[in-house]
Amino acid sequence: MAKVLIVDDEPAMVMVLTEALKSRQHEPLSALTPESALRLVREQLPDLVLADVEMPGGQATGLELLRAIKDHNDSIPVVMITGEASVEYAIAALREHAYDFIRKPFEVDELLNRVQHALTHQRAVHALRENAELKSQLKEKFRSDNMIGSSSKMEAVYRMIERVANTDSTVLVLGESGTGKELVARALHFNSRRAHMPFVAVNCAALPEQLMESELFGHRKGAFTGAAFDKVGLFQHADGGTIFLDEIGSMAMGLQGKLLRFLQDREMRRVGDNNTTKVDVRVLVATNEPLLAKLKDKTFREDLYYRVSVIPIQLPPLRERVEDVPLLVGHFMEKFSKQLGRTRPTLSEEVMEVLKAHTWPGNVRELQNAIERVCVLCEGGAVELRDLPERVLLGTGKRIDGSSVSVAFPAMKDELVREAAAAMLWAHGSAPVSLKEFLHQQEVRYIEQVIKVAGGDKARAAEMIGIGIATLYRKLAAETD
Repeated sequence: MAKVLIVDDEPAMVMVLTEALKSRQHEPLSALTPESALRLVREQLPDLVLADVEMPGGQATGLELLRAIKDHNDSIPVVMITGEASVEYAIAALREHAYDFIRKPFEVDELLNRVQHALTHQRAVHALRENAELKSQLKEKFRSDNMIGSSSKMEAVYRMIERVANTDSTVLVLGESGTGKELVARALHFNSRRAHMPFVAVNCAALPEQLMESELFGHRKGAFTGAAFDKVGLFQHADGGTIFLDEIGSMAMGLQGKLLRFLQDREMRRVGDNNTTKVDVRVLVATNEPLLAKLKDKTFREDLYYRVSVIPIQLPPLRERVEDVPLLVGHFMEKFSKQLGRTRPTLSEEVMEVLKAHTWPGNVRELQNAIERVCVLCEGGAVELRDLPERVLLGTGKRIDGSSVSVAFPAMKDELVREAAAAMLWAHGSAPVSLKEFLHQQEVRYIEQVIKVAGGDKARAAEMIGIGIATLYRKLAAETD
């Protein structure tokens, strides 16, 4: 069964064609004017249009309607109906990409056969397009076994993906910025029964509330200033597949309520519409913000939190899976070397140790950017320390020439640090001092070394360390109790 729009200014002809289409189990729609026809095309998305070429009375012609339909949606086949005296219009219609034309008077069976032929052809074209789109998606798909990492924490993530991928449960992906939350969402989608359907990713922090509502749920013509036509939202675009809402913590409270209603009823309402539409879509969400803190300050709905956190997946930061750094480095070096058309450079143990020692506050994304820089700047086929970003070298206590920079001890208050500090001081013939004093001394030494590296420029040194210039002066001048 197909939805077929009949456009003719003769009510009798519309009635005949309506009954004929019903006899073949099609769903007929009808319009007496091109204007009403175009409105139905936008609202009902028919599978095929049957349109008379000649429509007198000062209205738009069938050819103008054909152009408007093709401008709106080029995939809708249009069969033109023409009189004996207007064969030239039929030829013009074919030039305007009409699928076919039939001349009056015609046999009803002949017209129905033309309709069926057009529908069969269109379905075949649609299937080919879907198949091409699917192949394109599958080339870029992210299965869990293509995610990089073999640490115990990543193995736990893989196991969770395998357990929940082929369900329709909402999943909340948690992790710092750059840990690969969208990769997890794609792995969930492409390992599910929805893999052949669309995957739509949305950044909830990218647009203001009104525009985001229109993007997600669509709008009716005239719903607000600038809404010149009906718009299909991303939820409908993802129908049958998966929608991934990244940075869910940034979603406005009003939109949170609409999302909650959708998750409860699986129905959505376009902006400016009184009717609801059923949509079959799986919802995955992600955040790098502490949602529990947002519950306390009333910026995130508690009922929505419990709805989206049915199954949480926590992604570890890169600093907690250092053993995965060599695998990631190898993967990115191979990727960027191919892009640059170069042989993959070699990496010394010293350079790898520096990469492993860095804390990577930007996580995998920061590492990827660093390796891209390495592949671009590397000369002679071997990566040297000078090819690494300065922040990576300073963060691990290395200068470009490979010499060491004294690095402050982390501010830990456990017995191991206290015993190590005491042992170092006793070894140099000094009496033990408080842990606070020891850490302050190390911090001052570190700042002084960075100032030297910066050529005496304290503002530059503060920038390299990641603190304000006032904080730098305060730390240098501070005295411990």
